[in-house]
Amino acid sequence: MPLVLPRRALAACWLLMLLAIGNATAGESMSANGELLASFKPTWLGSLVEVLEDPERQWDLAGVVALPDHYWQILPEETLRLGRSPSAWWLRLRLRNDDAVSHALVVELASSRLDLLDLFLLQGGEVVAGYRTGDQRPFASRPLNHAQFAIPLELPSGEESRLYLRLDSLSRLFPALPLRFWAAEAFEAHRHQANLGWGLYYGAGLGLLVYHLLLFLSTRDRRFGFYVVYLGAFLLLHLGFVSGLGFQHLWPTQPEWNKHFDLLLPTLLHLPATALVTSFLETRSRLPTWHRWLWGLTLALQACSLIMYGLGPVQGQTPGPALLWFVQLFIALNLLLVLLYVLAGWRVWRQGYPPAVYLVLGWSCFFLGVLVHHLSRLPGPFPANVLTDNSLTLGSTLELLLLALALGDHFNRLKAANLAAERRAHAVQLAYAADLERQVAERTQALRAAMAESQDALEAERLAREEQRDFLATISHDLRTPVAVIDSIAQNLELEAEERADPDPNRLRYARILQATQRLTGLLNEQLTEERFSLLRQGPRRTPCAPGELLEAAATAARLLSGRHLIRVEVDPASLPGIFLCDRELTGLALRTLVENAVKYTPPGSLVTLRAGPAGRRESDGLWLEVVDNGPGLGPEEMECLFDPYFRGAGAQGQPGQGLGLTLARRMIQTQGGTLTATCAPDQGCRFRIWLPGPRPYRLPRGGLR
Repeated sequence: MPLVLPRRALAACWLLMLLAIGNATAGESMSANGELLASFKPTWLGSLVEVLEDPERQWDLAGVVALPDHYWQILPEETLRLGRSPSAWWLRLRLRNDDAVSHALVVELASSRLDLLDLFLLQGGEVVAGYRTGDQRPFASRPLNHAQFAIPLELPSGEESRLYLRLDSLSRLFPALPLRFWAAEAFEAHRHQANLGWGLYYGAGLGLLVYHLLLFLSTRDRRFGFYVVYLGAFLLLHLGFVSGLGFQHLWPTQPEWNKHFDLLLPTLLHLPATALVTSFLETRSRLPTWHRWLWGLTLALQACSLIMYGLGPVQGQTPGPALLWFVQLFIALNLLLVLLYVLAGWRVWRQGYPPAVYLVLGWSCFFLGVLVHHLSRLPGPFPANVLTDNSLTLGSTLELLLLALALGDHFNRLKAANLAAERRAHAVQLAYAADLERQVAERTQALRAAMAESQDALEAERLAREEQRDFLATISHDLRTPVAVIDSIAQNLELEAEERADPDPNRLRYARILQATQRLTGLLNEQLTEERFSLLRQGPRRTPCAPGELLEAAATAARLLSGRHLIRVEVDPASLPGIFLCDRELTGLALRTLVENAVKYTPPGSLVTLRAGPAGRRESDGLWLEVVDNGPGLGPEEMECLFDPYFRGAGAQGQPGQGLGLTLARRMIQTQGGTLTATCAPDQGCRFRIWLPGPRPYRLPRGGLR
């Protein structure tokens, strides 16, 4: 499990750090006999310290030294807890060394936060050492380079020394101050152990931060991002507010930054905390009312913090009651917000979201740690010991670890959900592949069947074409024999008529019979072939043609049918193009069909005119060809069916034909991209017009030639 092992390692580092801190802050009690013998073990001062309250802040060292002993009170416990107090406080410690050698000792006020602290060491009634230090003064003013307040003492042999300490708080809130004595060598070992413990603590916190930052960058889950911001803000606040290492190492010459950390960093801490809780619990959808309360209380904390920052104390000035009231309000709102975190997590956990239990436990630990921290600062029966002194660190550590476990559980659930989704997608993909394979098999089978049908159809077409070719060859052969007989008889009759002395009146008829047989022979040779019947299937074959020659050929063919019609070709050579691209065979057949129909369906003596001309000014506009007669014409009903297959009008009775001529003629023209239209009216004849498109002009590509 790549997610669990790193988190367990970090948790182990943090627990080791807590043990180190606990060992560093642990100590032994001494017998309260009123005297101190130097030792190498930490000793709680407790009842050896005397306390004096200065309500008016008016006494100096000389005034305090001159006061009678009954003004002083013995400290009843090992930790000095002043809580909220508008007064300044003095501490007195009387020490006597009865040994034959001098001793180097260290008095430690085990707290990193105290606004103002003045130290005076008197020996023989004279001040031998004095320091003015505190969080509102540069760190270099401290007697020892230590995050907490430590005072070195040199006790000469056989002499009594007195240590006076003046304590003051600009915010009128005093931290809890455990008072301990150390031998100098033991204190150095203690300080080394404390630094090692804090190093483990911040190292584990930094590792946890980097780990979740990598998770955020890889998953883009905003919960990890909010946790990273919250953890970073908390570690920074802990550096300045709890351990004091920030003041010692980061801003030792700028004590005003301590005020910023006290008032502004809690503001930055609440925003990512609420964002983490609401996003992790999804309160917007699960608990909409709680969601509004959480963010409303968070914004109220921001406003309170900013007001406190504006009312912040300045050295030498007495803070007003408004600041103290807002400080207490801030503490209450902070506890209430953390309590809402716990209750919201409990509600979501009851709704069936198991990872919320880690959040409930984590914020419960933090709530207890903050509550114990504030209670331990107040005078009263609440115990003051190592656990209560470090309650904030212990509670926050457990909170951060449990929040990390909550995010880990959430991440594992996301991973399991993604894995399940991948499995479902894989199953769907397999089903889709199987269905696709089935469809491909079905379509392949259908394609094979279609291909088999196509092969059968092609084979049937091949057989039909062979039968057609055989049929055409048979018809052509069978027709050639009677045509040859008719032609031979007509030639003999024409020769006999020429040999007679008297002119034969049927000689002209013999000539027409010969012309007809010659035409039939030409049709048999040129048209009655399989290749001619496949013209429409093959498409047009455009070749240069002379429009006038096409019209003359059609007129000549029509004259063979009837010598009693007047057939005229009207062509203007000046306007007609000499050469035009079209399919000579298809166009000629269409023209002959139109002219022969005009001869067949008009009475003898009718005029049939063939015309041609350009369709426009440009060659690409095309060419038109017309066949016009002055016969009886057609009615509107017949015009609607004129080009339908097998349609024959009323005037076609007694005439040979099947009604396919105009249908085939139109198809021959349309195959070339042209049109065949008719205009007829009763008793006004008919006009059939063929339009053929001209050659398409060549268009240059965009950008011109290259």
